[in-house]
Amino acid sequence: MARKKFEKSDSLFGLLRVQSQFLVEAADLLGQVISADPASRIELNNSLHKVEHKADEACHTVLNKINQSFVLPFDREDLYTLSIVMDDCLDLMDEAGDNIVLYKPGSLPKGVQTQVEILRNCARLTHEIMGRLSVIDASTRDYWIEVNQLENQGDQIYRAMVSELFENATDALEVLRIKLVLDVIENAIDAFEHLSGTVESIAIKES
Repeated sequence: MARKKFEKSDSLFGLLRVQSQFLVEAADLLGQVISADPASRIELNNSLHKVEHKADEACHTVLNKINQSFVLPFDREDLYTLSIVMDDCLDLMDEAGDNIVLYKPGSLPKGVQTQVEILRNCARLTHEIMGRLSVIDASTRDYWIEVNQLENQGDQIYRAMVSELFENATDALEVLRIKLVLDVIENAIDAFEHLSGTVESIAIKES
């Protein structure tokens, strides 16, 4: 049965939703960085940095709100984790953009585009769930199940790309450049799964 948390917490839920919007923006910009020609990547990556800075500010606002509140809708540690792991997700997407610009891989495997689409979906789903986190219902469970499925898909794609990368390698430095990008994108997807696990923990405690 759905449960609506008390109205005094509405501002906290709103702040979490604001923070989650930056995940959507970052995932979209990372996709643009990957698709762009090398000359255009620097400006796009700078835009990604700006989103990361705004997301940091949003995270600090959420954490300050939690610290200043005596009564909270959910376990304090779970709320901390929601905000901090959202920030981790964004930091990792920002790092992926940096790795592409700084290390200049010649080309990236086609599976990277699918990985970024997984990140886009995870970000969208997270933004949606943060917008209705005040009500724990069946859709809350759907969220963490779907993110888990996306993470499993991402794992399979990552392993296939790394396997192909090493199998067809002719330039060790180029392999390193590409793998530095693949690894951090995979870490970002894993961070979204950690985030969904925190939502699951909240839902179990509230059931």
